[in-house]
Amino acid sequence: MAEEVASARIARSESAFWHLMKRLFRNKAAVFGLVIIMLMFLCAIAAPLIATHDYAKQDLPSMLQSPSRAHLFGTDEFGRDIFSRVIYGSRVSLKVGFLAVGISLFAGLLLGSIAGYYGRILDSAICALVDIALAFPMTLLAIAIIAILGPGLFNVCLAIALSSWGSFARITRGQFLSLKSQEFIEAAKILGYSDLRIILRHILPNSLAPLVVLTTLEVPKAIIVEATLSFLGLGIQPPLPSWGSIMSSGRSFLFDAPWITVFPGLMIILIVMGFNLFGDALRDTLDPRLRN
Repeated sequence: MAEEVASARIARSESAFWHLMKRLFRNKAAVFGLVIIMLMFLCAIAAPLIATHDYAKQDLPSMLQSPSRAHLFGTDEFGRDIFSRVIYGSRVSLKVGFLAVGISLFAGLLLGSIAGYYGRILDSAICALVDIALAFPMTLLAIAIIAILGPGLFNVCLAIALSSWGSFARITRGQFLSLKSQEFIEAAKILGYSDLRIILRHILPNSLAPLVVLTTLEVPKAIIVEATLSFLGLGIQPPLPSWGSIMSSGRSFLFDAPWITVFPGLMIILIVMGFNLFGDALRDTLDPRLRN
């Protein structure tokens, strides 16, 4: 009997999942955004195969060449191939985006669930921390943290995470507050389930939809902040290429060699647009209030 009930639950879950997938992929914006994201991932994974040159190799006789068959996106002031640097820069942007958001998601889930489930003093203390974190603009707070920690890939991820975890904590807390008073949670408490089991197996799975949507919308923000930090010289350090640092190096040649700045800028626009389109469509699919 128990096996039949479990099988029925699995079947209903699979049916609901495929129904949501069908709704999601009927949205053309979602498909377009997902195609952009997948292409960026492909560029990042297959960078050694796609890149036509060594991204760090300098060739001074070929400096500031315009886009051509030999250099698809032209060259910079050191003769380095912009196309290869942009392709490898996608690795940095995606790595920073997902690592930073992953850290902030974990911190937000942990603190938000504690605040929402236990309440009282813990809730007040954590809400105060969230208010402080959200009171500062994300980029300015990240710059301040980088000024303390110093530049570097992991420090950039940590700085972005510390400046963005508050949104995840606030949404998690709100979900826990609305769910912990439901009848199925009261029943689990009467049956003697531990707090950890109730949180992990009953409340958290029912809180994931808005967090998934927020994650897809926070990744492009993290990519923009990383590009901003690298543009200012506070992010990813040479010789590792970053879209922001490539654009920064092209500032002095904006009129003579605009391709140095234009192509990494276009890549930032594309990846941000892809995540935003997919995130908006995912929100419309998962939120029953927005369904037609």
